[in-house]
Amino acid sequence: MIKKTEFGYKIEGEKGFLNIIFYDNNIVRFAYSNDGEIPVSTPAIAVEPKDIECSQEGNIIKTKSLIIEIDKKNLQVSIFNKNGELLNRDISVDLEKCEIEKEIIWEKGFYGLGEKYGWLNKKGTETSNWNTDVMGIFPVHNATIKNYHTSIPFYIGLSKKLCYGIYFDNSFRTYFDLGKTKDNVLKFGADGGYLDYYFIYDDKVSEVVKAYTYLTGRMPLPRKDFLGYQQCRWSYENREELMEIAKRMRAENIPCDVLYLDIDYMKDYKVFTVDSDKFYEFKDMVSKLKGMGFKLVVIIDPGVKVEDGYWVYEQGKENDFYIKDKNGEVYIGEVWPGKAVFPDFLREKVRKWWGELHLRLIGDGVEGFWNDMNEPADFTTESKVVPEDTVHFNDQGEEKSHAEIHNLYGMLEAIATYEGVKRIKPNVRPFILTRAAFAGTQRYAALWTGDNTSIWEHLEASMPMFMNLGLSGYSFIGADVGGFIGDGNGELLTRWTQLGAFTPLFRNHSVKGSINQEPWCFGEEVLENTRKFIKIRYNFITYLYNLMRESSINGHPAIRPLFYHYQDDEETYNINDQFLFGENILICPITRPYTRVRMVYLPKGIWYDYWTLERFEGGRYIIKEAPIDSMPIFIKAGAIIPTDNVMQYIGEKEQEITINCYLGQDGEYTLYLDDGISFDYEKGKYTEIKFIMKDSEKEVSITSEVIKDGYKIPKMKLKILGLDENSKVIMNGEELKLDNENTIDIDKLNIDIKIIK
Repeated sequence: MIKKTEFGYKIEGEKGFLNIIFYDNNIVRFAYSNDGEIPVSTPAIAVEPKDIECSQEGNIIKTKSLIIEIDKKNLQVSIFNKNGELLNRDISVDLEKCEIEKEIIWEKGFYGLGEKYGWLNKKGTETSNWNTDVMGIFPVHNATIKNYHTSIPFYIGLSKKLCYGIYFDNSFRTYFDLGKTKDNVLKFGADGGYLDYYFIYDDKVSEVVKAYTYLTGRMPLPRKDFLGYQQCRWSYENREELMEIAKRMRAENIPCDVLYLDIDYMKDYKVFTVDSDKFYEFKDMVSKLKGMGFKLVVIIDPGVKVEDGYWVYEQGKENDFYIKDKNGEVYIGEVWPGKAVFPDFLREKVRKWWGELHLRLIGDGVEGFWNDMNEPADFTTESKVVPEDTVHFNDQGEEKSHAEIHNLYGMLEAIATYEGVKRIKPNVRPFILTRAAFAGTQRYAALWTGDNTSIWEHLEASMPMFMNLGLSGYSFIGADVGGFIGDGNGELLTRWTQLGAFTPLFRNHSVKGSINQEPWCFGEEVLENTRKFIKIRYNFITYLYNLMRESSINGHPAIRPLFYHYQDDEETYNINDQFLFGENILICPITRPYTRVRMVYLPKGIWYDYWTLERFEGGRYIIKEAPIDSMPIFIKAGAIIPTDNVMQYIGEKEQEITINCYLGQDGEYTLYLDDGISFDYEKGKYTEIKFIMKDSEKEVSITSEVIKDGYKIPKMKLKILGLDENSKVIMNGEELKLDNENTIDIDKLNIDIKIIK
């Protein structure tokens, strides 16, 4: 029997119930249960269901986008688009095992699932999700390892004309078999909880990602200065060493905005403390760094040292804020401070308390917080994480096993940190960096991909991981540039810095006991080459900031696989070592030692070599030279790209923007400007300028319009690239004589330029 409900339908089968709930015409939830009740969603879900127009006749339910056919006996479903094309079909549904099998029909590839080593296309593989301190178990991350620091149970099925996403809303240990065991069968399930998943359909992968991030939320607009270069090490041991790093950055003319302190800044590894012997006059030190243009980020782990008289430990103990063991006693594990207890972030009052603990450090001038070891790691167990049989309590006093909460723990800490920091400084955008995450954590924290190694294989593996994280809703991401574990070398650091310059989080980080890998550590040539690409990063700061705004509005990631915009080209489905930086910039890193040439795939269209402006027709592979001081970069014809004057740190001097117009196709671009730090943009204090380029056979027109004037407009120039030497450039009826770089000062932003070919 199928019954209409407020937001969908309920079906009773032989072995249970299925609730079908709509979140849009193309987003439908399938929630199975034994009693007919709708399971409580995880914190990943950020929106409520909708009352959409739909109809039911017999075992068929229709929306404007989907046709759902239900086997009323076994509760299996087949899903079609409105044209009757089969999108998804169940083979079996097992409520007791919390497992479902689906037929693989037309899918050319499967993508997503967050932070996973291996290739971009996950078809023919299997994996699982259980947040893990990977280095505690495995000496080197690799594709044979299934469980990493994050759990994002979302995947995308893709072909030229069809695309869908499935988000499995279950926080227990989940597993996915994407056609490995059986060629034509996809299976996913969990060790507990409910079979509860969301199906998203669109014919474009970009729209599926947009819908998924509507469902699980989008990243907040970050501070612009935290998109600058960041320098870290475990550890800068004392004040003198940290200040020397800061002074050397400025002396070597290396742009840098952010410095980090790892665990050794604390007194005996006690969170929310500072070792006043190592970092004497801490507030004064932070002030001096700020005067040099640096923002300081400090690490905060969730493990609280067990020590009588330690104020954080005592407050948590007095208020009964810690995770319990199965016998009801406070669970004691071990991390860096030795014996440690773990806050039960499932409760709002615990999260609020934890957020308030940041007050002292913020008062000292600290501007960002780095949440590490938050799987949560525990040195005492074989799994190196807190045991599954420990106990949490929710706000209603209900007991929850750690088996259910474990994958959520890092997200819950991120919520506590983000909201706490925002309460303390309500008009400054928080910067939170996390290692552990679940679906939806993008709403609170940036993410780095954990403890990688200084090997070429990890440089190469980072790209498909970035692309799949982007498809999984995470845009503000990066990896430790140069590698964290072990000793790198100058060539590896150079090539990694070239890639890092085009990742949203651009942080160099290395482990205690390894050789230092700051840009000057491998000689003058490496210094020159790494500095060159760090400066290129600062050329593209406004462009990246606009990409991050796009992520915050519609969920499109900054780092995109080629098929994101070229889905009809199956050649793009398995390209692991190139990515699109936004829609119109193609990044092609070098990932092998002693390599000075590489193959590049150019999608259809006309592409400019970034360095030489040589034009190439796309839809083919080409061979490009890549000397050690360079990396193949291509800009698509029709692109309008803002670039900045290079500064030693964001805000050092007045901003100057050049609008680069690459001729050869029509194009448009909306430039967004605000103060880069506050939430004033939410009150309308921002500017948007729309540039439009129309390129016909005989002439090109370039126009602009200020469509929102709420923030100061910097000095601007317009640069024309791909201009024929015989062309005439006319602005406001007068022919212009261009300089050697084909630039035009823009006095009035409502410009009207014609280029006569």
